[in-house]
Order: sequence, then structure tokens, then C-alpha cells
Amino acid sequence: MVSFAPLRETGRLRALGQALESEGDLAYTHGARSFPPRRKLRGRLADLLGAYEGRLSPHEPEMWFFARQEAPLGEGDLYLADDRHSERDMPHSINAAFRDPEWFTSKERLRMLAAYLTRVADAASAFYAYCGSGDVLDQRVKLLQRNAETIFGRLFRGGRVMEELNRELPDVYWWNYFGPAFVKKWGSRLDGLGVRQESTPAGARVVWATETPFVLDPRVKRLEDYPWKKPFYTALGHDTFMREGQKQRSTGEAVPDFNAHRVAAGTAPVSSVTNGRVQSKVMPRVVRLRDLRPEDAEFEEARADLIENEGLDVRLTADKALPIDEVVRWLKSRNEIAVHGPDERGLIVYRNPDTGVVAGFEADLVALRLRLPWPRPNFFAREAMAVLVDLAQKFELRLPPHPLRELVELWEKGNVEAVRRSREALPSMSPERSERWWLYQSRRQDLHRRLGEEVFVPTLVAVAPRGRTDDLRLHITWTDASPLVLPNCDLVTLVVGRRPSAFKVRGTATYEAVQKALEPHLESMSVEGLGTVGLLTPTRAKEARRAFLELPTGAFDHVEVAPAKWVDVSPPDRLDVFS
Repeated sequence: MVSFAPLRETGRLRALGQALESEGDLAYTHGARSFPPRRKLRGRLADLLGAYEGRLSPHEPEMWFFARQEAPLGEGDLYLADDRHSERDMPHSINAAFRDPEWFTSKERLRMLAAYLTRVADAASAFYAYCGSGDVLDQRVKLLQRNAETIFGRLFRGGRVMEELNRELPDVYWWNYFGPAFVKKWGSRLDGLGVRQESTPAGARVVWATETPFVLDPRVKRLEDYPWKKPFYTALGHDTFMREGQKQRSTGEAVPDFNAHRVAAGTAPVSSVTNGRVQSKVMPRVVRLRDLRPEDAEFEEARADLIENEGLDVRLTADKALPIDEVVRWLKSRNEIAVHGPDERGLIVYRNPDTGVVAGFEADLVALRLRLPWPRPNFFAREAMAVLVDLAQKFELRLPPHPLRELVELWEKGNVEAVRRSREALPSMSPERSERWWLYQSRRQDLHRRLGEEVFVPTLVAVAPRGRTDDLRLHITWTDASPLVLPNCDLVTLVVGRRPSAFKVRGTATYEAVQKALEPHLESMSVEGLGTVGLLTPTRAKEARRAFLELPTGAFDHVEVAPAKWVDVSPPDRLDVFS
């Protein structure tokens, strides 16, 4: 349940407590301000919440945790957003779950649950709420991830799963609560939907889409395959609910905007929403990098960049005490990620050695703050935000009201501004090359495992030919005509010698020349996200040695540029400042 109502006003929390305890068979038995709530409720829940009225600062978020330790077992929480986050479109919320689904199989108990949820939603002046079975909710996430619309989504299991409630609704569920602003916007289009409807005293409309929440069909391949959802798509708009093929509409187009919900709940509308930019925080680097091991020096440099540079902050809140050690272990379990921390400031640094993506988390008791600095190539956001969404789902953290695509776009807007404001000439690569580099480097370890030790899978490196950094090129090294993967690049440096101590650079050839010389010997290999790449197999490498030795080469005159040092903003978006 989500609400923009003024729940800190006198009488609101007590009324909400009365609703939460209004059904004896579902009322909580334990409650506390910390998790888990071990304190047994000696009196009424209404009195517990009512005791805080008049004592809560609007500038601080508040949270209560509840548990029911009798059948049906359950837990819940109440979160009051502070005024700053409320103005940034983060609503108050109530979450609950019952662990004994078999307790709710009878029609009578389902009607009791629906009536109870309606009373709580009305007391909270919720603008939207839903209830469904856990297996149906889990299936929704898996289908959206599996059927991601973009290469990046499929590559990182980052199909958009987080809804943005001023542009869409997450899905159609067994019990759906549409607040007064929805009723006003949709009017008669709601009539006849579902198997049962009810108008509430608060002016909302409750719609039962099915007779029971236990409707999982493991055979469905897409969310829209459930036939009982289709009337909702037809009546309320094909892009109103998240599903495969949905086109996300602009704010307030398919669903009411947040100001409409604020007005309906008796809260003043907000004129604008800030973009979450973090100003740079300059701190001295107290560690001498030359005195550290190379890997420690890399992390210290990354840590300093995270602290000193401006960037985007995304704050994830938890409903319970956050197991920081488990978060670190989960990050380390991702093969491509190396992790250090948390340090004395609570900063966890993670980086991808293959793609150069570096980001960080600042941890406290009930929140993690992701920091992703500017300026950087745009793939930093695509990769880091996909990790963020996975992390939020794993540890049941709350994301701000921006799904994956919107988080990436929000970071990219700030990145463009950072590039424009830069007073130095930043190394630049075309967006197409930068994306190609990232996709290849993201798959490089998989290719190595797939092909084994006999085939060289080169690292794709960004270089500045003749020191020119305004048009970076992609480069690989090929040693002694060895079997290799030949990714699409610009330059290939040829090295002769059987062992490192005897290596000698022959020179640098163009990719086109290498590809033409090897054309009779190359095989094609399909790589997800990259299409087809050339493969010189061990059996064909011997035949290709003559071509390797006869390739025309030029001088080796390029300088390597690290991923975090270049940008890939298109030239029309650049604004060079020399004042």
C-alpha cells in the first residue's frame, strides 16, 4: 500500500492502528521500532502508534515493524517518508505478508482478508494497493527479466521489474485497490472489471480480478497469457500495466500523477522534483598508493574517486536490519565483480576488472546508498544499475520510484551535464565503439571458458593513436599467429616470439587488413549481444602463419586510455568551455 496522505497529523496513526487490529484473526501480536519485532503487544496497536502522534519530526523517516506469531503467521511494516523524500515522490508505505497460504483457501477467509485490507487502505488514504500470492509475484519478476526488451536487459537479467507509479501499475492481481484519483480518471472504464467490485468509504474502488489469489499457471510464457488480465488491458489501456511489449507512457498519461493523489489525500501538491545529484565531497588521500599492493592501490584510487567526484546517489531502504556482511558476500559471488569494504566510512567499493565499471555503496543500519560518479562512459550506468536492481530484489530493498531504464536515463542526464561543465578536454569515443567495447568485454570471460586455453581471447583496449584523444579507437594484440578470437576493432598490434622474454613488436596493422588476410582461414562464431565474430581455430592457425608474417604494419604509436577516463557523449551534446 502506498499513500501521500498527511499521516503524521493528529489522529491519523491511531486510526491506522485501529484498522490494523480490526480483524482478530489477522491482528499483529508483536511490534517494535527495530527488526525483528520481539516485543509482545501488551495493549492495543492503536495506542502504540497513537503514542507517537505529535512527537514525529517531518524531517526524519519513521518505521515500525510488526509480526503475528499465531496462525496465520505473518509480518508487516509501516514506513513514513520524511518530507524531503515525500516531495521527491517517495510515498509512505505499508507492507505485509502471511506465511500460511493454506489458511486462506476458504471463500470466507478470503472475503475476511479482502475486507481487512480495504479498511487498512482506507485508513491510510492509500492511492494504490494490491494483494496476490507470492508465487505469482515471483513469476512476474522472472518473466519480466527473461523477456527483457533490450540486449542489455537480457545480458544482465535486468528486464525492468520496478514500476513507476505515476506512469504505470505493476500488474493485475487478485485484490486491487484503486484510490480516488484513479476512480476520477478512469470513471466508468472500471465498471464490470473482475469478478467482484466494491466502492469504499474513502472514495476508492476495490476490484477482485479472480475469485482466489492462488492462480499460478507455471506454463505461461508471458504475463499477458493470463486470460483474466486481458479485460483490464482493454478497458484501462494496453500500456497501463507492466508487461512484455508495454510502452511506458509519460507521467500522468496512463495513470494519475502523484500530485493528483496528493490532492485526493488532502496534501498540498509539489511543484517540482529534484534529480538527486550529489555534490562532490573532497577528502584528502591519506594512503600513499605506491606503498600498496597493486590491487589495493586500484581499490584505493577507486575509493578516492567515489568520494571526490560528483555523481548520482540512489538510496535503497530496508524493512529490517540490513545484513551488510551478506551484501558484501553476494557482491563477491558475482564472478565479474571484485569487492573491497566496507571501510571505516561504511563504503563498499566494487569494480568489474573486465569492463572497468566502478561504483560504491555507503552502508548504514537500514539503507544502502549507491554512488555512481560522473563523467564516465554511459555503459557504467547500464551495468551498475542492473546490479543494483538484482541487489534490491535479493535483499528486499526498496528502490526509489525509478525503474532500471529511468535510473540509467537519470544518470545519463547528469553525465551529459558533467561533460559539458568539464574545463578539460576529456578523451572521447563514439557511442557505437564504446558500446561495442563494453559488450565484448562483458562476454570475454565467458568466451574464454567456452573456447579453453588453446584459443587466445584478447582484451579489447581503448587507445589514442598518435596521442589524439578526441576519437579513441579499439585495439587488440595478436601474438605469433596464435589461435584467437578476432573482435570487431580498429587496430591490431602484431607481436612475434614464443615466450614473453622474447616478445618483439612487429608493428600495428588495421583491422580491415587483418580480416582480409585471414578471411580464408577464419570461422564465424555467434556471441550473444555481439552477433558474429571471427574465430581462428588451432587447426587453421598454422595455415594463417604466413598471412601473419606478411601483414603490412605501421608504427606502434598509440597510448592506452582506461575506461573510467573516456566519455561517449555524442559530439552534438558536447559543450567545450574554455573561459
